[in-house]
Amino acid sequence: MNIAEMIDEKLVNFDFEAGTKDDVLKGLGKMMYDAGKVSDLKQYIDGLYERETEFSTGVGNGVAIPHCKSGCVREAAFTLVKLKNPVEWETLDGRPVDYVIMLAAPNTSDNVHLKMLSRLAANLVDDDFREALKSASSVKEIKDLFSSKKEEE
Repeated sequence: MNIAEMIDEKLVNFDFEAGTKDDVLKGLGKMMYDAGKVSDLKQYIDGLYERETEFSTGVGNGVAIPHCKSGCVREAAFTLVKLKNPVEWETLDGRPVDYVIMLAAPNTSDNVHLKMLSRLAANLVDDDFREALKSASSVKEIKDLFSSKKEEE
């Protein structure tokens, strides 16, 4: 799975305005819908909330990875969003979130969302990678970062 090739410029935002976790989930859900990745906005957002009730997707270090596997998802996709201001999120380390990677996965048996989650999580544990991702200011920088990480593996 080549994460760099999956990056969609319509799903990247370096200054996302949100005051709460709800604002983030609804706003990024709308980004997915507007980019044509999901066919039913309400169903997708409901799926995000349902997943969030199982266990918080705030992984720590200022990062959250909300995700949803649903029949309304047309193709596997993810957002890369730096929040203008950190928001409270139930995180593993208790710190607010300032970067959100939201995943959308079709309801298929190949479990593409688990592959995406696994690859992203493996990259995000690397402090240098995570900080470079959070400080990136262009889609090209992000693509180059993920491409260089893939070459190391």
